[in-house]
Amino acid sequence: MRKKAIIISGLICCSLGWNAFSQVSYQSNLSESWFERGKQMFETRNYVGCIDQLTRFKTLSKNVYLIQEADFMLAASAYYRKDPQTVQMLQNFVRRYPGAGRIADAEFMSGNYYFFSKKYRQALKYYKKLKIEDLVPSEQETFLFRTGVSYLKSGQIVEAKPCFVALLAVGKDYKDAAQFYMAYIQYTEGKYNDALKGFLQVQDFSEFRTPASYYIAQIRFFSGQYLQVIQTGENLLSENPDNEFNTELYRLLGESYSHQGDNSKTINYLTKYVNSTNSPLRSSLYTLGVAQYREGKYVDAIKQLSRVTDKEDGLAQSAYLYLGQSYIKIGDKKNAAISFDIASQYNFDRQIQETALYNYALTIHETSLSPFGESVTVFEKFLNMFPASRYADQINDYLVEVYFNTRNYQAALTSINKIKQPDNKILKAKQRIYFQLGIEYFTNSQIDKAIQNFTQAIVLGIYDSEIKAQSCFWRGECRYRKGEYDKAASDYRAYLSTTGQKDKDIYALARYDLAYANFKQHKFTQALDEFLRYVSIPSASGNKEVLADAYSRIGDCHYYTREFAQAEDDYSQAVSLDPAAGDYALFQKAFMAGLQKKYEQKISGMDRLVSDYPRSEYVDDAIFEKGLTYLQLKNSDAAIQSFNQVIREFPQSPIARKSGIQLGMIYFNNNQLEQSIMAYKTVVSNYPGSEEARIAVDDLKSVYLEKNDVGSYASFVQSLNGAVPYQVSEIDSLTYLAAERSFMKKQDKSSSESLIKYLQSFPEGAFTTQAHYYLGLYYFDNKQYEDAWKELTAVRQHNDNPFEEDAVAKMAEIKYLTQEYAEALDLYKVLEGKATSGDNRLAARLGAMRSAQYIKNYTEIIVAADNLLSDTKLSPELVNEARFARAMAHLQNGQAINAVPDLQLLSKDPRTVYGAEASYRLAQYYFDNGDLKNAEHLINEMIETGTPHQYWLAREFILLADINISRKDNFQAKQYLLSLKNNYDASDDIAEMIEQRLKQIGQ
Repeated sequence: MRKKAIIISGLICCSLGWNAFSQVSYQSNLSESWFERGKQMFETRNYVGCIDQLTRFKTLSKNVYLIQEADFMLAASAYYRKDPQTVQMLQNFVRRYPGAGRIADAEFMSGNYYFFSKKYRQALKYYKKLKIEDLVPSEQETFLFRTGVSYLKSGQIVEAKPCFVALLAVGKDYKDAAQFYMAYIQYTEGKYNDALKGFLQVQDFSEFRTPASYYIAQIRFFSGQYLQVIQTGENLLSENPDNEFNTELYRLLGESYSHQGDNSKTINYLTKYVNSTNSPLRSSLYTLGVAQYREGKYVDAIKQLSRVTDKEDGLAQSAYLYLGQSYIKIGDKKNAAISFDIASQYNFDRQIQETALYNYALTIHETSLSPFGESVTVFEKFLNMFPASRYADQINDYLVEVYFNTRNYQAALTSINKIKQPDNKILKAKQRIYFQLGIEYFTNSQIDKAIQNFTQAIVLGIYDSEIKAQSCFWRGECRYRKGEYDKAASDYRAYLSTTGQKDKDIYALARYDLAYANFKQHKFTQALDEFLRYVSIPSASGNKEVLADAYSRIGDCHYYTREFAQAEDDYSQAVSLDPAAGDYALFQKAFMAGLQKKYEQKISGMDRLVSDYPRSEYVDDAIFEKGLTYLQLKNSDAAIQSFNQVIREFPQSPIARKSGIQLGMIYFNNNQLEQSIMAYKTVVSNYPGSEEARIAVDDLKSVYLEKNDVGSYASFVQSLNGAVPYQVSEIDSLTYLAAERSFMKKQDKSSSESLIKYLQSFPEGAFTTQAHYYLGLYYFDNKQYEDAWKELTAVRQHNDNPFEEDAVAKMAEIKYLTQEYAEALDLYKVLEGKATSGDNRLAARLGAMRSAQYIKNYTEIIVAADNLLSDTKLSPELVNEARFARAMAHLQNGQAINAVPDLQLLSKDPRTVYGAEASYRLAQYYFDNGDLKNAEHLINEMIETGTPHQYWLAREFILLADINISRKDNFQAKQYLLSLKNNYDASDDIAEMIEQRLKQIGQ
């Protein structure tokens, strides 16, 4: 609506001079001429000229009405020239002249400016201010069309629809366009039949032909008219190779060809589609992946199908099934198993679930990929879910086979126990599982549980005679370690009586262990017979160390039966077989020579021991025995030299005390009385609490009598102040011996009270140290640690008594058991310095290492572990423990590189808890240092080997996910995490780790 402003002019009556009136009239006429020229130029679309004339007009004119008209024409000129200031100028006009007749034109132009700039929401801001009757009829249809398009482009379909309905009813210029947009609205509403009619009506118009054809193709796709889609789509691509709609057309064509079974063209078009958009539809990715799978392009299929699994729906379930099949085709059965497993967890499609579960069961069965017991439970699950499946019979056969081969034996046993009427095949599998569980517990030093499972395997009978026999052997091993030698021997005999030499190594070991079980019971005749049988077995010759040990025990047996010459030959054989560990045999050989009065040979043998094995625990004994032999040869000088060497080099050894007594006796017999007195007094001063000190005091009496100096002896004895009892009364001796005999028979309250009574009766008695020691043992065994500590402390008050070493050992153990680990560590270190027996030396080192672990003293852990590992005879279990402790201490000290050698050795046997954790720690080390290849290889090795320690296996699965996350392969990472989530059910921190990483992947 354009209402021309009415310009009213009139005479203004004022008191002006003629000249002034003439000037104003002149200026008015001049400005109006500028206005008229500007207006004429505006009407002839000379907008540049119009702007120039009207701008000059505004500088001269005071006519507000003409200025208003000029401002509108200036803003309109800017509009037609597409000036960036257009909207600002139009809206300034609206604000300056709110009642002007040109307001509707200004708002319409503002909306149009943004419409042509494709800023539809801003255009709507101004269109909404207008009513259709505000505009002249010729603009009303345009207004409806542009408003409808702006609503449509802004996603406000409901608001757009009335505009196009009106245009279809009364429109002329925009009726065809309205028909197109109305069809589009019906398309978005899912009214495909109505939309199709509309698009077909405008398809022949060149303006709408291309977009209408695209929508027609989509509607026909939805209707399943794939041949028509292909025909239309191919024509459109030929006519419009660069059209913006082609991305979607690639999708339609690809999926249509898929429905027609043309995998090649499916791959061609869907690949173009995927490459043309940042957000391809999951359904198209799935279709592309399936086509690639069918064409044998398995790696490509995995890439596309992996992108479909970001949601939990039927499409993802089917994608996982195809992923599993693709992984099978490329030989990656581990990822295949994971994919089948996840597909089987979804229940969107029952048939897919059945197929996926069957394939999962088959994959883990064929590849032993059953780290969390899936190989048993998955078959059970399948039979429970799909009892009527065509695969049921096959699954039953696999289940029995799995029972025989599974490595998660507890899961297998649980499964078997659910079977109400097991047949012989199942019972045979059960027997084997009990045996394997026994081995598992034995490997991890859980001896009592191992015995329970071996016993169950034996009780089941002869479903598998070989397993029963081996269960007897391994139960014997367990009982031997518990010190139940008689029972162990019975099991070894049961094994040997029920099996031939099928397993030559175990057969030989059974003979060897049976011999040892008899030897430990001091059944030397039976032990000798079994050791001789062992060394006659051909396979025994393959292990020189064990064979040498057997000959040493044969020598011991001959020694105990006083067959010294034969024993000497046996020890010679042991030395020749294993020179590196021949110190004991060499000592015994020399000792046997002495028993046969071959003294020079004995001395030569002892010298060889000292020379060849300077760190042997028998060195002090060898030197002492040399001294005794020299005495027999009447060579007192050489004897004195030997005994002095023992005292000088081994002052803490019990042999040193005996050497001191021997020196005193030699000097006395040689009438060297002063030297004798000095030797005896040295024993008394250095070892005041020992039996040797008492003997020395007693022998000194004879020396002083020989000197006729009894007074000096009395003074010496008086100076001891009771520290060394030198006269034992008969009542003292008898009272103690009665108490000791009672205690040795049965260590109970009654016998302990006898010892207490002795101490009360003879507080300074000759046997107080022994009495305190035995009471300490009694209280310790009854867990009365405070009382035990008091008694053992009393033992230590007399240094270097024969019980001090064992007292320190017990006191260290008390501190360890009461969790006072710092004090325990100090005592174990004291024990290390005092230890003369191999058992106490081992206890000291092991106790020190374990105590240091509790207080996190990593330096002491490493020292103690090094000391332990220096023992070549350390048991395999303790070797593993020491290596693990040392490795963990290095890790905690920030010296991970030093931990690697131990971790590498331990990780070779993940059946042990140390091996399982070491495998994880080593893999984590590789990962932390960027060596993803070695980390992944180590993890896969553990998965293949299997381990009963599920927590550390789960940690390795987590690490495997981390490896793939670091490679930006979130799909693989997610699969490992989901597989772990589905199959690991322990209540620990694994679930939290899984969720953290799944959240990370999701973000």
